[in-house]
Amino acid sequence: GIVNGMDVSEWDPTKDKFLAVNYDVTTALEGKALNKEALQAEVGLPVDRKVPLVAFIGRLEEQKGPDVMIAAIPEIVKDEDVQIVLLGTGKKKFERLLKSVEEKFPGKVRAVVRFNAPLAHQMMAGADVLAV
Repeated sequence: GIVNGMDVSEWDPTKDKFLAVNYDVTTALEGKALNKEALQAEVGLPVDRKVPLVAFIGRLEEQKGPDVMIAAIPEIVKDEDVQIVLLGTGKKKFERLLKSVEEKFPGKVRAVVRFNAPLAHQMMAGADVLAV
């Protein structure tokens, strides 16, 4: 079987080669904020530390919940100043739905429907909230 989890050395923010800024427990607040700004710029969202940034990374299959996330986005963004970045590939219907939700909420939602390991690292390091 495939073990769930992540390689803690590969994803260690003190030495992760994909991050804009490496950080540790003493520099985490500033490091995460700088990585958030880099992530916002990378995906084309307005750069603003104060806006909460939610990240979803996953396979676009029913058991991973992309349909739940897609259904929740209009409710989340309608009354809140929030940004959402979605990353994943899988079933074409979910890929199309992610792109359509991005089109409905420009400046708030970005959908990246391809495999992109460096971006996954950036999202983990820069997001305020991880939707798993």
